[in-house]
Amino acid sequence: RSDRVARAEALASDYRTRMPIVQVTALRQRVGVDLDAVSRALVLAVSRELGEEPSGTWVTWETLSPGGYREGQHDAPSEQPTATHPPIVRINAFEGRDPDVVARVLSAVAGTLVRELGLEPGNAFVVWDELRAGQLHTGGGMPGT
Repeated sequence: RSDRVARAEALASDYRTRMPIVQVTALRQRVGVDLDAVSRALVLAVSRELGEEPSGTWVTWETLSPGGYREGQHDAPSEQPTATHPPIVRINAFEGRDPDVVARVLSAVAGTLVRELGLEPGNAFVVWDELRAGQLHTGGGMPGT
C-alpha cells in the first residue's frame, strides 16, 4: 500500500469518529423558509466553531406533523411560532472536545436557528450528546476500542 492510501484511510477514520451529527426536530416552518439553506448554515456554523471541514458535519431535519408538539396544556400549533415551541436539536459527537468548544457550538447552533428561522432570541433548545468509545458503530468498526 502507498503512503497516500494509508494517510487517506487515517483521515477517513478520524473523520468518521469526530464528525458531529446535528439532528433538528421542529414544527413545520413558515412559507418561504428554505430548510436546505438552514441546514447548510448549520453545517457552516458548526464546522467553523470546531475548526473542521464542513464535509464532516451532518445535519438531519425532521418536521413534526400538526399536533405533534405540545408545550404544557397549550394547543399544539401546526406551524413554528416565533416565541414558543423551540426547535429541539441534538448534537451527537465523539467524546474529547474541550468544554469551551462545545459551548461555542451550542451557541452557534442556537443563534443560527434563531436567525435563519426568524425566531425570538433564545427560542431554540440545543443539547450536546457525547458518544463514547465502544458505544457507536461507524465506518465498519467501533472507534476507540
